[in-house]
Parts: sequence; structure tokens; C-alpha cells
Amino acid sequence: MNLFGLFGRSKPVSFEQFRDMVRQAVRRSAPHVTVEAHPNGFTLRWEGRMPVTCNLRNLYASYVKSPDQKDALIQNWLDSLITEVPEHTWVDARPTLRPMLRNLRYVEQARASLARMNPPDELPAQHFAGDLYVTAVREVGRTLTGVTRLQLETWEVDFDTALHEALNNMGMMSFPQSGNALLSGTTARRKEAAAGEEVGLVFQGDHLTATWFLLERFRDHLALRLQSDYIVSVPNRNRLIAVRADEPGLIASVMQGNRNYERQPYPLTAQCFYVDVSATGGRVSVYQPGMHPSPSDPISMPDRRGQAPVAPEAPAPVASRPGPIDFSKWGLTESTEDVVSEITPWNRGGSL
Repeated sequence: MNLFGLFGRSKPVSFEQFRDMVRQAVRRSAPHVTVEAHPNGFTLRWEGRMPVTCNLRNLYASYVKSPDQKDALIQNWLDSLITEVPEHTWVDARPTLRPMLRNLRYVEQARASLARMNPPDELPAQHFAGDLYVTAVREVGRTLTGVTRLQLETWEVDFDTALHEALNNMGMMSFPQSGNALLSGTTARRKEAAAGEEVGLVFQGDHLTATWFLLERFRDHLALRLQSDYIVSVPNRNRLIAVRADEPGLIASVMQGNRNYERQPYPLTAQCFYVDVSATGGRVSVYQPGMHPSPSDPISMPDRRGQAPVAPEAPAPVASRPGPIDFSKWGLTESTEDVVSEITPWNRGGSL
């Protein structure tokens, strides 16, 4: 008898076994639906409606981190699965709109997949910085649904109008709470740093946590907290880490932790971003060690609470050769639910 097994956490099953568990749950919930397996999940087919492709890789990644929560994860996924996108008028849709950060690969997969539909469709997106783009989504219940070109044509509005509305909606929300403040201590690299001084902030929250990086008002908030230029990391949609630009050791640790970002649920990018606080809202650029000026002196940031948030003027995208696209990994509809990641140096508290 393995006594250690009584106290250890459950061992996750393979992806194929997990996919079969979810498929059985779908059949119990909707016995009239035909379920066809594919390498990354399955396709739902039923009479009179378009088939829906379900990618289970993000759900499986959440399960691997918390195998004891398998039943709850599957049930949350079933509850959030909308097989028919609700029809909204523009008036009805406006309060449901949210901005959403996506990476270049997601945008490419989405556009390739939508181009094959009949009639062909497209996912509008605006470049933000590096390999990050911003799209518009509708948040209905616990489900996010991407806003496509055909949907915008139905509403008779353009993408800029929809995105402005989405940013305004988010601007009326409260800032996410920092779950952990990284403090300087005896091991701090900066000799002049006082013990206990905040040199970094970790935000681990909901599906919009990383997207707060888009808002100038939030970047000003980070500048006031850190009193310096700073580096931002958004490895997945529910995590944002901000670190003072004069903490090279800590920045290196953050970049090291981002190496396996693609294995996390809803991954975004391994890139880090430098925010120059000398201008209102900060100037955002891709962080390159040794290529940035010395951090700006602490400055007093203006109050922008009465102004609508806007995305920064973005530089031209860097040309890159994309990898092969797997169309089955993209889905227009996804859940707002996230499982808190396992304990890491960035969410367990403590000093540097």
C-alpha cells in the first residue's frame, strides 16, 4: 500500500483519456449532438446548425495543474459552452464589449480559419506592441465571443468604433488587485533601494488581467506605484507582472519564467515590454536587455480618471516567418473561467 499516495495529489491522465472524459460529459449533457474526435479536441455536429470545433488544450492545461478539480473544470467548461452565438443589436452589444489581448499566432490562425467559412469572414485586430494585438470580444455570462468583420457589418459600425466602446467599458471597471508585491531586501541588486521598497507587482486575476496593459490610465497607475520606468510581462491572459527597469536580476528571473509560457492556459507571449514613464500613459516598446536608456527619475503623473482610455500608437509589426498553422487549435468562443496556476515565485509572496 502506497501511504504517500494517500496524501499526494492525483496524477493527471493523458490528453486522449481526458478528451474522452469530456466527450462523455458532453454526450450526457446533450445526447442529440454528434461528437467527432480530432487530435486537439472534438467537433460538435447537429442538424440545422453549423458544426462547432472545440479545442481542449487550454482546458487540459488547467486540469494538469489541478487534477483534483477535474469534475469542476469540466462542468465549468460545459456551463460556459455556447454552441449558438447570441444575436445582439448594436445597442444590446455595446455594454458587453471588451478589449482582449491576443498574440500574432492566434490572429493568424483565426483569420485563416474564418477565411475558409462560407461566407468568408475575418477577425479584425489592431497591433499593440511586439507580437501582441488587441481584438474585441463580447462577454456574455461566462463566455467570450470574438467580434468578426461580418458581425461589425451587421451592426453597421467599424472596428475602431467597437474597440473604442470596448476600451471605454473596461475603463469604467476597477483596477485588478495586486496579489503580490515584490519587495527589495538584502539581496536586492540596487544598493540604494530601501529594505521593503516595492520593486515589482504581480497581478493574478481573471481573463482581463493582462489586457489592462492596454489602458494608459493603468500604466500611469503602475508608474505611480513603482516610481520608475518599468518592464511588463504578460505570459498569459490572467497574469501581469510589472518590475522596475533598474532591477536586472529580477527582470532576468521573469524572462526565465516565461520560457514555457505556451504550456499555460490561454498563453500570450514570452516577450517583455519596456514602459518609459516620461510621457502620460508611458511609451511602450519591446524590451531588449541593454538597449534601453537609464530609467526616468520619479515624476508626478497626471490624473486621467475622467478621460476615455485609448490604445497607444503602435509601431509597425516586426516581420517574422510564422510557423505552420493548426486550424483545430483556434476557437472563436472561449470561457472566462481560469484556474489559478500552481505556486510559483510570482504568486506565493515574499521578498526578493
